[in-house]
Amino acid sequence: MKLLAVVGTNAEFSFNRFLAQYIAKRYSDKADIEVVEIDPIKPFSRSQEADEVTKEWIQAVKEADGVILTTPEYDHGIPAALKSALEWLGSHAGPDVMKMKPVAVVGTSYGIQGSSRAQEEAREILLSPDMSANVLPGNEVLIGGAAANFDKESHELTNEAYIKQLDAMMDNFINFVK
Repeated sequence: MKLLAVVGTNAEFSFNRFLAQYIAKRYSDKADIEVVEIDPIKPFSRSQEADEVTKEWIQAVKEADGVILTTPEYDHGIPAALKSALEWLGSHAGPDVMKMKPVAVVGTSYGIQGSSRAQEEAREILLSPDMSANVLPGNEVLIGGAAANFDKESHELTNEAYIKQLDAMMDNFINFVK
């Protein structure tokens, strides 16, 4: 099973990058999980064609059995870079890029709500008619206080309660993809 763990920001430093890397490492015995950066993807424009990097992004998502989005929360929403990257996967990129593609949404943020609003926004976008993704229902992992819950050197998630939630979500997602 091939999964993509998408770093949902173009920020140079991100706890969501650490989260995506942690997911890829921790669950490597259950799936082939590749961490994907959105930073090199050009901003979406309906009037422009996708460049080679963007075409590679679209193709990687097409070929994946499932996608895990890790998103921070910026001003109660997803980062603009993530919205732009997702736009390339909508109906503008072809009719079946995201149609019924299994997707899980997780995230971490500095605040106590653990990117809850951004995760909700990401789910709404993924469920829109232009996307029609198959979003994992009933599984929320809201990792608040990111700076206190990741090891400063290894970048691994250290909070056992969050790890248990993530374990359950990933087990559910892998079964959902199957």
